[in-house]
Amino acid sequence: MASLLVIDASSSLCSVAVWHEEKLFALTEEQPRRHAQRLLPMIDEALSDCGLTAAQLDGIAYGCGPGSFTGIRIAASVTQGIALALDLPVKGVSSLQAVAQAAFSASSANEVMAIMDAHMGEVFWGHFQRDGKLSRALVAEQVGSPDACISDMTNFNGILAGDGLQLPVFAELDAELAMLRPEARMMVPLVIDAWDKGIFTDAENQQPVYLRNSVAWKKLDEQPSLLKRI
Repeated sequence: MASLLVIDASSSLCSVAVWHEEKLFALTEEQPRRHAQRLLPMIDEALSDCGLTAAQLDGIAYGCGPGSFTGIRIAASVTQGIALALDLPVKGVSSLQAVAQAAFSASSANEVMAIMDAHMGEVFWGHFQRDGKLSRALVAEQVGSPDACISDMTNFNGILAGDGLQLPVFAELDAELAMLRPEARMMVPLVIDAWDKGIFTDAENQQPVYLRNSVAWKKLDEQPSLLKRI
């Protein structure tokens, strides 16, 4: 069985998970401005908890967005650095899909609209369907005004999830799952499925997803070094 590292910093949460010998080891911290300081120590701690070193990993996955621009860049930089240093394959996982995965785990619903606060008066959203124990995207993920998101709910019969529901414009909607945010541990089933299907690739082929065209991704050699302790 593969040993897989999963990291996410696409929201105010900073989270790490390791899947090793069919066991899950996971850490999550509320760190809205300290992802760069906490991510590597949390990776060290999670690997130590399961008796692994980075060199023993088979692959690495990360929350590739959409979400916090800075957090996504940090996670992508760390992921690419580890992957290049250790020659590991990589898989990016949608942050919205992770929210949907958490919603399916918390309910019996067959469809979820995951909604995340994109700030600047906008939200990210996506429609997902239950596929066994996994969430699967039904349409392309979107970014836009809350009104556009609400309009997209026409004929939608599933449940809503994600911190975007905390915005005042959604006050009249069911916000029971508004606390859900992307977490590495919720990405693990999706990562295992991707590994089993052989769809991990070289790091350069797993770029961040911002949805906003105005945000440019800096290549690894333009990023600050966060990898000295790996």
